[in-house]
Amino acid sequence: MPEPGTRTEGIDTEPLAPSDRDGITPSSRAGTDRPREGSLSDLFAEHVARCPDAPAVTYGAVTLTYRQLDRVTNSLASRLRELGVRPGRLVGILADRSIGVVVGMLATVKAGGAYLALDPGHPAARLRTVLEESAPVVLLAEAGVDDPSGLGTPVLAVAGHLGEAVRDGAAHDVPPAGGAGPEDLAYVVYTSGSSGTPKGICVTHRNVARRTRDADYLKFEAGARVAQISNAAFDAATIEVWGALLSGGELVGFDRDTILSPGLLALALREHRIHTMVMATPLFNQLAADDPSAFATVSQILVGGDAMAVDQANSVAALPGCTLVNGYGPAECTTLATAHHVTPMPAGQLRVPIGRPVSHTTCYVLDDELQPQPVGVPGELYIGGDGVARGYLGRPDLTTERFLPDPFAAEPDRRMYATGDLVRELPDGSLDFLGRADFQVKIRGFRVEMNEVDATLLQHAGVREAVTVADTDTRSGDKTLVSYYVGAAGTPPESGELTAFLRGRLPEYMVPARLILLPELPKNANMKIDRAQLPSPAAPVARTEDEARPADVEVLDDEIAAVIGRLLDVPSFGREENFFESGGQSMLAIRLLTQLGRRFGVNMTLAEFFEDPTVRGIAGFIQQRTGAGQVAAGAAVAAVPAEGRP
Repeated sequence: MPEPGTRTEGIDTEPLAPSDRDGITPSSRAGTDRPREGSLSDLFAEHVARCPDAPAVTYGAVTLTYRQLDRVTNSLASRLRELGVRPGRLVGILADRSIGVVVGMLATVKAGGAYLALDPGHPAARLRTVLEESAPVVLLAEAGVDDPSGLGTPVLAVAGHLGEAVRDGAAHDVPPAGGAGPEDLAYVVYTSGSSGTPKGICVTHRNVARRTRDADYLKFEAGARVAQISNAAFDAATIEVWGALLSGGELVGFDRDTILSPGLLALALREHRIHTMVMATPLFNQLAADDPSAFATVSQILVGGDAMAVDQANSVAALPGCTLVNGYGPAECTTLATAHHVTPMPAGQLRVPIGRPVSHTTCYVLDDELQPQPVGVPGELYIGGDGVARGYLGRPDLTTERFLPDPFAAEPDRRMYATGDLVRELPDGSLDFLGRADFQVKIRGFRVEMNEVDATLLQHAGVREAVTVADTDTRSGDKTLVSYYVGAAGTPPESGELTAFLRGRLPEYMVPARLILLPELPKNANMKIDRAQLPSPAAPVARTEDEARPADVEVLDDEIAAVIGRLLDVPSFGREENFFESGGQSMLAIRLLTQLGRRFGVNMTLAEFFEDPTVRGIAGFIQQRTGAGQVAAGAAVAAVPAEGRP
């Protein structure tokens, strides 16, 4: 833990309501008295018996009823048992936002195993690191996908179990024997690790059931349609998938391009009659800032992963019939630990509270000696209750360090998780999130250990020293990463070379927006890196040959360059300049595409933008879609109906 007195630097520590420490009791939410027993497959089976012909999951044109989903997962689970899947054994799922992911999750727990969702978009090197440590019995994937790690793990195509003969065959009504119990592993999710290596968090059936069944932060009801928008490797998918399937709801899948386009998302939410959705805070902030009415048809929205913007929260909370919840929770506590139902806040309020503990959860605000802090006084947040995960896969020392005996629990042998987050309790009993107590940070909803970025940079032969810090992008208000580095002997690598190096080893959200070369990193008297003395990261500038003159003589290029220049806060932007190499990131890209869609009436998806993220690339796309060689200044193309525009 940090030394006493170091955690509250830069934070308002004036108590809101000073009181003596004696008598302070931890915040808690006792929850219902229902039994804690029952595996996920057992709880799912209740709804198969109760509503067999109700829709369970929809992806595109494919809908499976509860009976059909039960049959296809029984079929796949039987095959997994034949391959050696048993309690405690892992099954990797290498797919994203497809019906195969949901089928793979449910089939794995039916077979008694635990699933490990992997993002196909992650670099092969990172996937290999995870697969080497976790050693899954088998990888589930779409048809025709090979093992990306080269470790020889067998790959099983889910598609072979989704045919009509399986989904409509009564022979598959009986699940395989030998399933898991409440205390067995349900899944493992990997997050960034401070040592430079990702760490796997082991979550049990009981953890998931207690977090998603009979929840008090949202109302999961039979027949309600729940959007599935989270990446399967992101633990928010736990709330979406199991919140729906353990309540008799219908899970509706959304593709990535729809999620990242405000106009398309608003249409899809309305067309699919979505009742409940869960989304990462940065995406919510972006979409709500652009058009809060995109959420007008949704009954309840759970947002979490970062600081919710007050203005955006107010605009969505004001929508008639819409319940907005600001959630907080580390993956080590099964996604969620606290929740705040947002109501209109004063314009000058700085933060949206993270609320009170959800059911079956306890929260403690403690000092460095693990003593409760008075109301209003900052302390580290510790979380107890039934959502606390088992620990880290293969990391007993780290598990012992972060999962501590709970001295406040009434039951023996209970544990609490040390979050490393600073909070303070407000007079009404809710919690105010103040920031990290260490060097973790949330980037676009994903938790990042900045030391892992440093460790990866140091793998480059041309880098001698490196340190990564979090910065707030003045253009978007989002957190970004900035890495400072010192070159090794010889010519130091350019930032573009290092960016390409990192993209081959880290997920996109962990690649710094800026890389700054220094002759030396500042050190303190103990020869430790002095982060306070690092130079302020300067806004990137255009680096093309035509940066001293207008972006292009053609009106279309000129308008596009002007929009990008304003977003990136640069005086000019060249026609061949790469948006992402010039400081752009995904949230800014969404804003850019929204503005261009309004101006030119053309909806460009993020995937299409990634193909050529330059002025020339955008102009070519617009010309192709509109059939125009040039677009006159000020002549907006009304190609999209008003209600469908972002």
